Amino acid sequence: MRRPRLLFALLLSFALAFFAGCASSKKKNYPETVARFLLEASASEAGATVQLPRSGTTIRVAPKTYFTEYDIVSCTAVFNEFGRSLVFKLTPEASRDLFRLTATSRGKRLVTVINGVAVGARRIEDPLSDGYIVTYVEIEDERLDEFAKNIVSTSTDGRKELEKRAK
Repeated sequence: MRRPRLLFALLLSFALAFFAGCASSKKKNYPETVARFLLEASASEAGATVQLPRSGTTIRVAPKTYFTEYDIVSCTAVFNEFGRSLVFKLTPEASRDLFRLTATSRGKRLVTVINGVAVGARRIEDPLSDGYIVTYVEIEDERLDEFAKNIVSTSTDGRKELEKRAK
């Protein structure tokens, strides 16, 4: 009685492994780095609290993700007068959504989340009309270039896979 169950479980495991292998794309030669953006929740909204890793700043964010890895065209680490930051360029569609969101959310913070961890936030002072999000992140400066490169690779591959599925 135990032998058929064991054999069935073994065959099922092989079948699952086979089909999972067929569905996967080429092996990635970079660590998947998923960047997403959340909006600070207003006092009357439901939300979850996130904490930035270095400063310990806590921010209550709305549960909706506004921009995802599929919306990111490029990401670059730059140095400016306040230090190192990441500059995200969004797709044209996401750029329009960014303008609408920032026009109605002045005073709130746009929180950058990488691989599920909040790493930065920027206060929305004016509508962002050019499709760029510049944010200071609490990641070591020497790791920012690699992070930016991995974000671009993850986003590009994600959009390609999405386009392939849509066909």
